[in-house]
Amino acid sequence: MNILNFGFIILSPEHNIGGLKNTLRSIKNYYSDSNIISVVNKDICKEQMKEIKEICEVYKGEKTITSLINKGFEKTKSDWNILIIEGARVSKNLNKKYSFFINSNEDILFPLILDYDIHGYPLKIHDKFYNCTLNGICINKSFFKSVGKLTDNPLEISRKFWSLDALSKEAKFKAILGIKIC
Repeated sequence: MNILNFGFIILSPEHNIGGLKNTLRSIKNYYSDSNIISVVNKDICKEQMKEIKEICEVYKGEKTITSLINKGFEKTKSDWNILIIEGARVSKNLNKKYSFFINSNEDILFPLILDYDIHGYPLKIHDKFYNCTLNGICINKSFFKSVGKLTDNPLEISRKFWSLDALSKEAKFKAILGIKIC
């Protein structure tokens, strides 16, 4: 198995510098050779932008999460990229787990997430691309570009439309159990 070197796109809609630093530390602990960029919305003030620029590459999107994702895939230098929301911590061996399931550029990987009730029984399974967490979505940059940008509709609707376009280009959506990003 060939272990890929993934890039990380940190979505920073709240401009939470503490959360961003926490996420950066967790990535650098396990993936020091990875390309990391942050994407903020256009409402960021100059002081916040300056502070973020001191710790990582940063780009401005528009006001929506989808615009941040689009800007991240436009600006990243890595072929394969994992989306992370500021404040989340990335675990080790994520690159090994994802590399195991990648067979072609058309593969789109995301964590399979289960919600449990108070008794520990599964309540809801997030096993579709449009309803999964953004943390841990892994897409090839050139494939994302070939499918096109996400729309500025509400996030779930935008992801549904995008996934339909991706399916028309032979995308293979893969929900992976055991991805720990929290």
